[in-house]
Amino acid sequence: VKIGDPTRGKALFAGKAACATCHRVNGVGPRTAPDLSDIGANRTAAALQRSLIDPSSAMWPINRPVRITTRDGKTFRGRRLNEDTYTVQIIDDQERLLTFIKSELRELDVSTRSTMPPATALSSEELGDVVAYLLTLK
Repeated sequence: VKIGDPTRGKALFAGKAACATCHRVNGVGPRTAPDLSDIGANRTAAALQRSLIDPSSAMWPINRPVRITTRDGKTFRGRRLNEDTYTVQIIDDQERLLTFIKSELRELDVSTRSTMPPATALSSEELGDVVAYLLTLK
């Protein structure tokens, strides 16, 4: 794994890579995707690079996208935050925290495909810069 410049990586995170349009860091940004404030303490450089190139390969099960259909036919989409035997909690694209009782659902579809696009628009040097920035987040 090539680790680049974290300063350039931070600029890419907020700019060209568009990570900050979904991810939150240190209280700044939306909550629709996982908070990355301490991702550098939890993942290696190789794991971060893999997440950027193939987001679905490294997605934690709790962060999987879900589509929920209630008995009355209303559909909700979001990211799973918590699930137990009886309930599921999600955060939708409007950052609303929603709780559903499973016995009251028509359908609960949990996807293994990430909604995050792969970082194909970044050069290998830029990818290394973003990885370097993410490693600083602890």
